Amino acid sequence: MAFLRLALANLKRHRTRSLLALFGIATSVAVLFSILSFNKGFEKGLAKELERTGIHFMVVPSGCPHEVASLVLHGSIIPKFLDISVMDKIQKLDGIEFVSPILVAQLPNPQKGRVDLAYGIEMSRIRQLKPHWQIDGSIPTGGNEIILGSEIAGHLGLKVGDTVNYPNIRAIFRIAGILKKTGSQDDAFMYIPVKTAQTIFKKPSGATAIGVKVKDPAALGEITDGLSEKVPGIQIVTMNQVMSSISGLAASAKVLSLSVAIIAIIVSAVGVMNAMLMAVFERTQEIGMMRAIGAARTDIFRIILKEGIMLTLGGGLFGIVAAAAGSDLIGVFVRKVMPYAPSSGMARFDAGIAAASLLFATLVGVFSGLYPAWKASKINPIEAIKG
Repeated sequence: MAFLRLALANLKRHRTRSLLALFGIATSVAVLFSILSFNKGFEKGLAKELERTGIHFMVVPSGCPHEVASLVLHGSIIPKFLDISVMDKIQKLDGIEFVSPILVAQLPNPQKGRVDLAYGIEMSRIRQLKPHWQIDGSIPTGGNEIILGSEIAGHLGLKVGDTVNYPNIRAIFRIAGILKKTGSQDDAFMYIPVKTAQTIFKKPSGATAIGVKVKDPAALGEITDGLSEKVPGIQIVTMNQVMSSISGLAASAKVLSLSVAIIAIIVSAVGVMNAMLMAVFERTQEIGMMRAIGAARTDIFRIILKEGIMLTLGGGLFGIVAAAAGSDLIGVFVRKVMPYAPSSGMARFDAGIAAASLLFATLVGVFSGLYPAWKASKINPIEAIKG
């Protein structure tokens, strides 16, 4: 305990230098903690969103699976379409619970100076496709009735029973229901009956994708293999494949980010080592006096080493607290730069990751303090006192 008090007192002597070294460690540990927390939260959030789709796989035109992921999670526009006659072939397979077409397209709204994203969906399947939804109002029963996401409804100041006019397509829609806030991209779409969407966008037998749910998930592989053989020219993407594709992109970004974090930590460690070496050189006479009155080399070594550990441990604690406090800002930034980010919180506090980050900070402190501590323990007391 006496050594700890002495180490703390030595750090307080040069507060500016100590604070700068502490800030460097705090920044690098905060980056490390944020990256690890984000990766864990990303996978959980992605799995949750895919589970909410209510389907087991999607049949899409041949193309890139990342486009499919964009459709599933964000309602992006895909320039290829399927003929819904494919649905008949799918429904004939054993083990299919239901098949539902999806048509996504942009709908210009010149009066409001915006472009709305229309999501054509079978209204009779909403409870199966979107089991987590809560709707104010009712599910549309007519071809001119729609559901608005909470975000678009709030932005336009609309409520259940109001109408939305699109003069460029000569269509007036009545709002049958408004989706309660989900915290996902669902909040920003307008949902119209798929047949109405096919008429509006002049795709009478077209679909962006066909969602399929099977009766027994264990038979998913057998069903998709059979479908691939019977219907050439399509691509089948399971929700697990979508998750793997997007996770692969996130993993690549994670490797790059971790590399940057490790470089930052190395630079911070060198900064701590430099600060401690300067302190040792400035305290040469003091250390010599301590040796002269009976302090052993190991005592000097332990004092200096503890200074390094206290400095990095303090920086690590501060960095983790700062990263946890700014987790929402991190999530907003990630969603702006990453095309497939889940809507739920991604960088939340995790005790296990925090403990691992602190342990890493402690190891950095040990590494940074070894050479200065060894240098201090080698000081000759007689020469040091003479100056």
